[in-house]
Amino acid sequence: MKSTKVPFSYKQAKPLDLSFENLKSLEPTSLRVFSTGFVSSYRMLGVPAQRNGRYKTASLLLSHNRLTGDLKDIQLLVDKLFQQPNALCWLDLSHNQLTDVSDVLLGFPNLSTLYLHHNRLATLCAVARIDRLPRLRSLTLQNNPVAEHYGYRTAVLSMLKRITRLDFVSVTDSERRLLPPIALESFIKNYLMRQK
Repeated sequence: MKSTKVPFSYKQAKPLDLSFENLKSLEPTSLRVFSTGFVSSYRMLGVPAQRNGRYKTASLLLSHNRLTGDLKDIQLLVDKLFQQPNALCWLDLSHNQLTDVSDVLLGFPNLSTLYLHHNRLATLCAVARIDRLPRLRSLTLQNNPVAEHYGYRTAVLSMLKRITRLDFVSVTDSERRLLPPIALESFIKNYLMRQK
């Protein structure tokens, strides 16, 4: 999907909050928002503006659910809920049970913030795929098994050159200068990604 300019009003809009819904899947027919029209507003103190039954926002919160490794329906969900689906800039999938990150996320070219903390991601394979998101700048992976590996932060930053914040901590220029050279970077991609 082609990256297009996201309207400023969409970026500043309240997120669409589908957190704490006890979701096991993102299949649209199983979501309460489609059967009742109800969207939680207590955490965000309101819901984003609606037009033609779709929300004018660039942010989606799916935290604190029971989502597993299958995110195949997320594109369909965003297409049905968002006024401008390719505007998605911020996606919160934290506090779920994800074991992998689907390539379907690559369908969101404007994604700049991705929260994956408190899941079950165990390898750097998912991180390598995330590198293909051209606008991604902020990523969280803390409290996943992958974050317990020695050298985790260095490995992630070596793979994701465009990241400016990892686990809510800014990446400094001095930290960038200490990253391994290209040869070691290649080793990290080829060796650590195969570790299970």
